[in-house]
Amino acid sequence: MSSATSSSSEPPQAISIATLGSTSVAWWRDYAALTKPRITLMVLLTVAVAMFTAQQLHGHFVSWWIWLHTLIATSMIAGSASTLNQWFEIERDMLMPRTQKRPLPSGRLTRFEAAAFGWFLVIAGLLYQGLAVSWMSMLCGLTTWFVYCWIYTPLKCITWWNTAIGTLPGALPVMIGWTAVGGSIWDWNGWALTAIVVIWQFPHFMSIAWLYRNQYANAGFRMLTKEEPTGAAAGWHAIVGALALIPLSVVVLRPDSAITWCIAILGVLSCVSQAMASYRFLLDRNDVTARKLLRASLIYLPAIMMLVVVRWSF
Repeated sequence: MSSATSSSSEPPQAISIATLGSTSVAWWRDYAALTKPRITLMVLLTVAVAMFTAQQLHGHFVSWWIWLHTLIATSMIAGSASTLNQWFEIERDMLMPRTQKRPLPSGRLTRFEAAAFGWFLVIAGLLYQGLAVSWMSMLCGLTTWFVYCWIYTPLKCITWWNTAIGTLPGALPVMIGWTAVGGSIWDWNGWALTAIVVIWQFPHFMSIAWLYRNQYANAGFRMLTKEEPTGAAAGWHAIVGALALIPLSVVVLRPDSAITWCIAILGVLSCVSQAMASYRFLLDRNDVTARKLLRASLIYLPAIMMLVVVRWSF
């Protein structure tokens, strides 16, 4: 009997079970996609580095349970922010090729399902953070979520300043981790690490704003590359941010010995690499230089976070 005949003679029940299993997997994948896992992973990286640094600096050592609770709760809050952001922007996402295949614009999930999922995540995540970790870290999480969802997201259609404002919720997770292990909300060390993530976002998002400038403009987003279409302003934002990271990285790494100075020099070199990519983009604004800047920014943040961990291991 041929394989075609064999396939067509499979019992209907077996086919139904296979279809149901496939649908179930797709359903979970769509909900997971709403949380933007790659962005959440980057957020958790900054949270973990902040927790480690605060512990090493101040001796506020906590159990691994606190670490686990903090990372799970933060991932829920971040996932909620990403979900509600897509719920808010569904009509515009339908107009952009880079977002049309997401669960909401494609119709695989409804607005109600996304809203219910997003609100469940933030309510459960904040309560979890407050009860299992600390109320101060919960307050940092709430502030991050509120600014991202209800200030930054609406402003994307109103003013190009949305990018600058959006750097705050992009960086505040550092303070979630800092306060989770008992670090003070007023500690300048925590805010210096936060500033690294704030300023890093300028070269990072200017490259994205250039690469998808036409899509953003067609969807009605007020990006700097729409307001100033030559890209010169975006290039200057990128290079000023990249250069500002050089002294700031040294401040955060705080070298005080031969070994820590070596680590600080590596931090400066990582900054210089990103600054050079920013400079090339400023001089020759095209998709090639923008993509190279995007890659450089994606290398810089994990690199400097790794160097911070190494530095405070001594």
